[in-house]
Amino acid sequence: MSCTKTVALEEGLEDIREYLQDKGFQVVDWGKDQLAVDALVYKNRSLSEIQIEHVTSAVPVNFAVNNSTGVLLVNAQNKTPEEVYEIIKNRVYDHFL
Repeated sequence: MSCTKTVALEEGLEDIREYLQDKGFQVVDWGKDQLAVDALVYKNRSLSEIQIEHVTSAVPVNFAVNNSTGVLLVNAQNKTPEEVYEIIKNRVYDHFL
């Protein structure tokens, strides 16, 4: 019994959006939709720009999911949509093969 993961994407990551949607993820716009999410995918920000207050108020963490450990932040810089998918699916940055 798997549950659908919800992912918030920074603007400009349409290739990743399409790939994740094809894999069954619910994809929302970062900062526009007020849904609980499992992961935030960004590319054009530094971690210092992602403030905890912004993340927790603009994008609630999905604690309703079993074994939820909070929001996974995924830097999509130099990553393919497939690599981003694997990171979110496995909740780890690791080798993909």
